[in-house]
Amino acid sequence: MSKSHFLSAFVLLTALYGSAQEGVKFNDLSWSEALELSEKSGKLIFLEGYVNWSQPCAILEKYTFTDSESGTFFNTNFINIRMDMEDIAGAVLAEEYEVSSFPVLLFLDSRGEVVHRGCGAVETDELITLGKTALGAGNLSEMQQHFEEGERSLDFLVDYSLMLADACMDPSALVEAYFTGLPHSKWMEESAWAMINLNVTDPFSEPFQYLMAYHDMYGLRYGKDTVDQKIHDVMLDQLIAIYEGEDLTLFATQALRQLLNDVDFDQKNELLSLVNLKTADLKANWPAYAENAVKVVAEQQVEDPDQLNEFAWKFYLFVDDEGHLNAAKNWMRGVLDNYPSATYYDSYASLLFKLGEKKEAVKYSEKALQAAEVELEDLMYYQNQLKFFTEGQ
Repeated sequence: MSKSHFLSAFVLLTALYGSAQEGVKFNDLSWSEALELSEKSGKLIFLEGYVNWSQPCAILEKYTFTDSESGTFFNTNFINIRMDMEDIAGAVLAEEYEVSSFPVLLFLDSRGEVVHRGCGAVETDELITLGKTALGAGNLSEMQQHFEEGERSLDFLVDYSLMLADACMDPSALVEAYFTGLPHSKWMEESAWAMINLNVTDPFSEPFQYLMAYHDMYGLRYGKDTVDQKIHDVMLDQLIAIYEGEDLTLFATQALRQLLNDVDFDQKNELLSLVNLKTADLKANWPAYAENAVKVVAEQQVEDPDQLNEFAWKFYLFVDDEGHLNAAKNWMRGVLDNYPSATYYDSYASLLFKLGEKKEAVKYSEKALQAAEVELEDLMYYQNQLKFFTEGQ
């Protein structure tokens, strides 16, 4: 083979190899241009809605979209576009399509109607499955149409519910449509239980209240452990929402405690400890706060360093019971074994000082200051803490 022929072959192989390795190609089109091209070509639009701060978006773009299998399938079958959901155009679409999590993966026709959707940092095989479902029968649009036409078989309801969950869609409309007009005498049937178990998340909704009222009978039919786990999960999610919220938190906590008092189920005491902890925090009842924090750490096997540090710091500020302070000291000692940071050293030193272990408090306050210098923390704060502990010896 001549040198020129060899180079030509090499260039051809390189081109073919590069083409094979190509991932999903996103077109630089406006939304209106994408709709117009969809109408002309007959292809569906695949829209990835992203935000720059989302780690799942970054993972999806770095790994799944660069995969050659993803590229081969999506470049052939769809008009691929990406939109920042925090830009003006993207925000309009995010509101129109009720996007609540990122990344969102939308498959749309030329009229802008959703045919299918997914969400999250899916892997290559999952992304391709989403695309195949969008192109074939049984996509989200068809499932919705069948439901509106009265389809209520168990298998269908399970499949539809799981598809909504995979798309990160709120199932409350589905729940309302299903139970509206359905006699209570049928709320314990298998299909109704499937709807409650898969879709009901509001502890104050009528279906969940019905489950609470007749949880023993549901347990006999569908298994006590399964029913108790459903009740626990809904209550825990509500409690997490209360913790993360800002308005009416005391009222919401007390309402949740009333619900818990009305029924017995597995892990009820663990949830009551969480509820009592939040109530004590809101009311600044620090002895009760400390008692319940110790219970929660033990019952929930809390290992999150920030959560343990939050408990420990409030113990330092507000708690006087030596047993509780020693418990917090032990938490922070464990935290420091794995996360030696300025903040955690400082909390540990503060607890030591309050317990009268002043030399050890100075030692760990010095460690906090050294770590702060590396971490570029507020040096003045740590210097003042060290001075306070040193002068208090």
